[in-house]
Amino acid sequence: MNRFRHPPLAAGHVDAEHRMAELGDLELESGEEIRDYLQSYVTHGELNRDKSNAVLACISLTGNHHRLDFLIGPGRALDPEKYFIIAADPISNGLSTSPSNSVSQPGMRFPRFTIRDMVAAQHRFLAERFAISRLHAVIGASMGGMQALQWAVSHPQFMACCVANR
Repeated sequence: MNRFRHPPLAAGHVDAEHRMAELGDLELESGEEIRDYLQSYVTHGELNRDKSNAVLACISLTGNHHRLDFLIGPGRALDPEKYFIIAADPISNGLSTSPSNSVSQPGMRFPRFTIRDMVAAQHRFLAERFAISRLHAVIGASMGGMQALQWAVSHPQFMACCVANR
């Protein structure tokens, strides 16, 4: 079981139900695997019938799913009345399975992983949890921006737009 503690809400954070998706073992590009991988995430808005309004927000390494909350809200870039926003915490940020919370692979026993592995985990998560086969957009800042760019390289047909910021 994941031993995370959700950080307290801070000023400007959007309150949404924090969720965990159990993905089982996650095979990595290195040939290693993360055992019992848990994907941490929150959602804002409603997924429409044809699932064409989904936006994935990729989060920076030291951030969490609140990292892009300043963009979420009525009349903002990520309006939950228009989009279904999925903010997915990356591997190793302490909310998704990480060296700091893995029971079976703690600390230095945690396998090596890449940004491509983060994207593969997110892709699998979207397919298994929401049966999404195409996103309206993938967005991210800092390392989240690198993930968004990796999405564009690894899955160019999976999204209509990619927005990456350093």
